[in-house]
Amino acid sequence: MQKVHQLSLINKDTRLPEQWEHLPKKFTSILFERVCPEKNENKFYWLAWQPTLIDDWAVVRIHGRKGGFQRVLSPTPFRSLAEAWPVIRRAIQVRVRRGYTVVGAHE
Repeated sequence: MQKVHQLSLINKDTRLPEQWEHLPKKFTSILFERVCPEKNENKFYWLAWQPTLIDDWAVVRIHGRKGGFQRVLSPTPFRSLAEAWPVIRRAIQVRVRRGYTVVGAHE
């Protein structure tokens, strides 16, 4: 049986989940999804902190429709996770506000 989430386009509770409010000890990635068959929505948003070949580390983002079009955004380099955390936290906050749910997080 497929898991179905009842979601509105804009989530009324725009608060950031408490575990994402502050910089975790370790963070590698977080995966969001927004599934609503009535609206033909089957979206995902993946946000990661990864090493790069040119810079030390970067925030990497991929989003799109599951099994369909995917867009890879240019990596955003930072010197440390602490420096990148405001950008990561903001992206998490925006996804939650837009009705996405966390389906996986790796620390």
